[in-house]
Amino acid sequence: MTNKMVFENKASKYLEGRPSYAPEAIYKLLNDFLSENDVVADIGSGTGIFAKEFVSKGFETYAVEPNSDMRKKAEEVLSNHTNFYSIDASAEDTGLNDKAISLITVASAFHWFDVVKFKQECIRILKDNGVVCIMFNVRIYDDFTKKQCEICKKYCNGFESLTHGYDKTLSLLESFFEGDYKTYIYNFPLEYSKHKFISRCLSSSYAPLPGSENYEPYISEMNALLDETFDGDAVRIANQTVMFVGKVK
Repeated sequence: MTNKMVFENKASKYLEGRPSYAPEAIYKLLNDFLSENDVVADIGSGTGIFAKEFVSKGFETYAVEPNSDMRKKAEEVLSNHTNFYSIDASAEDTGLNDKAISLITVASAFHWFDVVKFKQECIRILKDNGVVCIMFNVRIYDDFTKKQCEICKKYCNGFESLTHGYDKTLSLLESFFEGDYKTYIYNFPLEYSKHKFISRCLSSSYAPLPGSENYEPYISEMNALLDETFDGDAVRIANQTVMFVGKVK
């Protein structure tokens, strides 16, 4: 399966279940790395969850996403904004103009890219003082998360961990930025209803699809874990937003 197809048939669950990122991280980007009239490119933008943060603040924002289902969800939410541009393209070949972008953002998607080609594309499209921001929500491994992992191992083909994308990214950062980056960490517990937490689970690349053998048992055991752990409908998950910002050369 190509990276373009990893989230095929998951766009609705993705939009419903995926959270944004710590407000402090977004504030940091808006105030320290952007100025009036700057242009943002959100690469691997999915359903527009992170792009929305910049669109809503008035920045000209290009959301680059190769998966048509994901891209269309973003368009449904954001196409009424004249500063939003939806781009059908890959991270490695965005089609954006040379030296046009002030800030490139990548939210929970960097590990899907061909990093060498993406770096060259960043160099091409960034303005001279432009920077790249790589962002993740990183789960903290408490008792609930460990039990969730066991369910995923049982029913999800290809499951490695709940932090697999982040872990892979850590191994690539030095070569991508050549050491010229800073790390910012913000405590950001994730809050869901139980229904939305299940949607978040089903939005993962490794989650079983409807109609598959493991789909109903996966949901059933995950719901049982939620009921065992949380009273009522409120789910609160230990999490941090981790952000890497730097220049590429």
